[in-house]
Amino acid sequence: MQNEYPVGDDQFQDQTITRVDGDAERGWRVTFDSGGSFGCPATSPVVPVVGMMTRQYGADIGSIVRGFFIDGRKVYYRTEAEQRQKNAEDAAAHDQAERERFERNRADLDKRYDALPAIFRKRLDKFRANNPDFRWQFEGYEMFTCEQAVVMANALKTPAEVRRFHGLTLDEQMELVPGLSDGHSGNTFGMSCRLALDFLEHPENVEKRHGALAVLVGSEEYGCVPKASSEVQALSAAIVAGKEHGNG
Repeated sequence: MQNEYPVGDDQFQDQTITRVDGDAERGWRVTFDSGGSFGCPATSPVVPVVGMMTRQYGADIGSIVRGFFIDGRKVYYRTEAEQRQKNAEDAAAHDQAERERFERNRADLDKRYDALPAIFRKRLDKFRANNPDFRWQFEGYEMFTCEQAVVMANALKTPAEVRRFHGLTLDEQMELVPGLSDGHSGNTFGMSCRLALDFLEHPENVEKRHGALAVLVGSEEYGCVPKASSEVQALSAAIVAGKEHGNG
């Protein structure tokens, strides 16, 4: 059978299947000779088998796979423009789902906000004021770290105990702080400990400290600081462009 590869698209990688797990009802997880693996949907016109050649289309390793072929037959394929459009649609759908989830949880978040010490409410107020979308984007995550910081501070009482607690095993931590959640990530646990220290040592720093996800999304995007005006952003971009061209 003649292959179905798109003409003129050279962003691809060919690999051989070395292992197949799954079935036609759930789809398959195929492993390649490179050591990587990929999910093949149940809608595939080809049942993957060890030894078959695959072709994946995408900008580079780790980028979105916008096309997948098995033995020259198309499982699915999108051009770069079509993938950008899909990314935009997926992002819009995700944001809408997050907004709806926030509205369902708004009353609960409001109660949790009211239960926090005043300095933690001021912390959340800062994010809300600087980012109009903070509540539906990030407030649940930030609220959790604030609540856990208060739980830690109330249980441990002193900065020295918080520092000691941070290095203990999980069982030891749970014994010392019965209200400690088992749903922490490394990031939320670290930030909760930091805020607990602030609360006990220098309470004014609770409001000042950057947000729990700022390191990932940026201080302006999170609401740690006000966003620069469009004029300032344009000037910054022009300065950067000038430096890149050797004008600065």
